Amino acid sequence: MAWFFVLSQFLNFGVYLFLYISGFLYANKNIAEPRKWFLTRLKKILVPYYIFAIPIALLYFLSTGFDLIKSIIYLFCLQGVNFICPFIHFAEIGPLGNLWFITIILLCYLLTIILKNFEKKHNVSVVGATVVLLFIWLVPKILMCFSLPYIDTQYFVAYFIGYYISKFNVKNNKWTFWLLGLFMFAVAIVIRLTAKMYLDGIYESEYLVFVSLTQIAVAVSAYFICTYLVNNFAILESMAKSNIWSLFDVMSYPIYITHYAFLTGMTSVSNFGFSTLISIVLFILFTVISSSILYLINNKIIDYKMKMKQ
Repeated sequence: MAWFFVLSQFLNFGVYLFLYISGFLYANKNIAEPRKWFLTRLKKILVPYYIFAIPIALLYFLSTGFDLIKSIIYLFCLQGVNFICPFIHFAEIGPLGNLWFITIILLCYLLTIILKNFEKKHNVSVVGATVVLLFIWLVPKILMCFSLPYIDTQYFVAYFIGYYISKFNVKNNKWTFWLLGLFMFAVAIVIRLTAKMYLDGIYESEYLVFVSLTQIAVAVSAYFICTYLVNNFAILESMAKSNIWSLFDVMSYPIYITHYAFLTGMTSVSNFGFSTLISIVLFILFTVISSSILYLINNKIIDYKMKMKQ
């Protein structure tokens, strides 16, 4: 069980993988109207966010008392600032604790617009992009190790690694599969587990450097492993194009928004006092129901807006 706990911590790289994929998808997209493009992203992300966050926040304030600062933070989607600037401390609303990521991805979209404007005037080389990304990632880690205030850039680095792998058209062939896929994945595991054994709890800042490095590496390697296997095995390609996978793709964002509320705080399934098995069943059931309701309400709002424009 101890090794399972360690591995579960290590494999918790979903945020980095999503950021990597997001950057990958927008790298070659022509954004002719940046303002319109960003507003479209805002609507797509924030409408479901507010549909869920507002009632949960109201329930939270009914049980704890109204908090103006927390209201402003979540109203303006600033909850992720604490993850970027650790020296700024925000008290979160427990059931909405996972929504810090939304602040990060919106900032990534803003940076995408800035970068694309820069690329219109300047050529960016593979070496140049690599050096800049390494510098942006490394400097905050050095400041962290010396207990100095820093802005955490690791999430943005993950996003723009995906961006430039797509921009430079890095082929996912047999060699990249072995080198950037399996080999990098294995090396990242060894480094992370070694750091866990010798640094965690003793040299915490240094350990967090390795956590960041290996989680980004695993996210990149997961992309090369999965896409190579899907492209080379018919059964996996069929699964990737199946209706079930398409449904999961559509529902992934509503599931992300809602699921955490049933793991912590006043809305947690653990509050019912049932066994672990029943709690897991309730967690899945509540997540499916709440994400489905969120998806339907969001679609109704979209349909209403479309009718208003006609």
